Amino acid sequence: MPPPAKIPRQKTGASGGKAKITDAMLQTWKTLGQAGIGAAGGLSGMAKRNNVPAGTLRNYLRADGRLTQHGEDRLNPGRKAKITDAMLRTWKTLGHEGIEAVGGLDGMARRCNVPTAVLRNYLHADGRLTQLGEDRLNPGGKAKITDAMLQTWKALDRAGIKAAGGLEGVARRDNVRAAALKTYLRADGSLTQLGEDRLNPGGKAKITDAMLQTWKTLGRAEIEAAGGLEGVARRDNVPAAALKHYLYADGRLTQRGEDRLNPGRKAKITDAMLRTWKTLGQAGIEVAGGLDGVARRNNVPAAALKTYLRADGSLTQRGEDRLNASAKAKITDAMLRTWKALGQAEIEAIGGLDGVARRDNVPAAALKHYLRADGSLTQRGEDRLNPGGKARITDAMLRTWKALSRAEIEAAGGLDGVARRDNVPVAALRTYLRADGSLSQRGEDRLNRGGKAKITEAMLRTWKALGQAEIEAAGGLNGVARRDKVSVAALKTYLRADGRLTQLGEKRFLRKAGAQPI
Repeated sequence: MPPPAKIPRQKTGASGGKAKITDAMLQTWKTLGQAGIGAAGGLSGMAKRNNVPAGTLRNYLRADGRLTQHGEDRLNPGRKAKITDAMLRTWKTLGHEGIEAVGGLDGMARRCNVPTAVLRNYLHADGRLTQLGEDRLNPGGKAKITDAMLQTWKALDRAGIKAAGGLEGVARRDNVRAAALKTYLRADGSLTQLGEDRLNPGGKAKITDAMLQTWKTLGRAEIEAAGGLEGVARRDNVPAAALKHYLYADGRLTQRGEDRLNPGRKAKITDAMLRTWKTLGQAGIEVAGGLDGVARRNNVPAAALKTYLRADGSLTQRGEDRLNASAKAKITDAMLRTWKALGQAEIEAIGGLDGVARRDNVPAAALKHYLRADGSLTQRGEDRLNPGGKARITDAMLRTWKALSRAEIEAAGGLDGVARRDNVPVAALRTYLRADGSLSQRGEDRLNRGGKAKITEAMLRTWKALGQAEIEAAGGLNGVARRDKVSVAALKTYLRADGRLTQLGEKRFLRKAGAQPI
């Protein structure tokens, strides 16, 4: 008798052929009871039967048939409160005995109606706040991570990190956020790919559509063979953080990646869409497949949708502002002076920058151009309150800036620092100079005015026929301007990135043709 045929196990999107645990699985497991789990061979038997990792299953299900707090939280996310700074301050005073008295961290999560997995990011079982919790309560006192820090950390090695008290110890010593440090440094002393990319930005290539098309054909096995997403990033010499915006570890493109390869097919987000999305609620969004599913259903870019809509069904402040644009006040100098006097504590008490925007009835996105969460005005805000003392940007300045290099710009305090040093408005400087030390196309155009052609009606006809795809292939509007040797600022008064002429372009085109603009 021949041996029975082996049925290949299907891969389901999780590592090693394992399936991902779904809400439907949790609901089924919840009904089993201890006897049902025992009949399946215990938790290990359940994991084998459902083809899921046993360790992951135990995060959700107990041997007596009850879901863990983590499992209950996942099935009931909408009922949970957000963790606030006030909660952190209360928890900090409890101590080990106070936490044990309410049933440990799980009991604390139930009592405060917050997700237990999130609570554990902030609170230890012995009553101490984690470094993340401490950082959240003291954000203003934290330093920004610099390239010099990365170079120092790179020299530490595992023993040096252990001697400092682990990654959290290094974070405390250097007064930086532990969560931020962990995006750059591993416990073994090596920098993450993000850290390596930051120290070597100049050598990185830009992600192209051709790369996306290649990555789309790789599949999980080939990505794993290359060393995962970080390995693919190293191989193709692109920043790992940027690659992860476009590619999943299982070989699928993210919604943003799909959107980039098919930009012409996407609709623009309208106010009517925002009103519809506002009525969905969390359940409606989950039924549609999450925010990515809503984006697919409405044929809009997922990245754009996420600036307007949250996963819980509420509109972001930007979304609310857009629906109530006419009711919003303009930001005045008097507002800037008031905000400057607030301080970090008062801003937090109002509900952060979004809360200040709501209180003063101004668009949150506009407010954030002027005010920081720590209560200080941005350079743009300072410039607006002190316009008379600012110098005009000259060609000589542009030539000086062009010679700077990224390191010199960082040493000056970034673009804001260069603006302060040369006493020019930072908003104006940013139209000419990039953080890597290169001039923008506008800056290059200004230094090479004589070499630029005038825009003709023939050019308008050519541009009108291009379409979005051909403009992107040319390198965007800047690329079209370089190709046709015209000023990019002038070109943008006639042509949009989606291939349509602007109102001014249409008027000029129709006037030359002898037609009347509609």
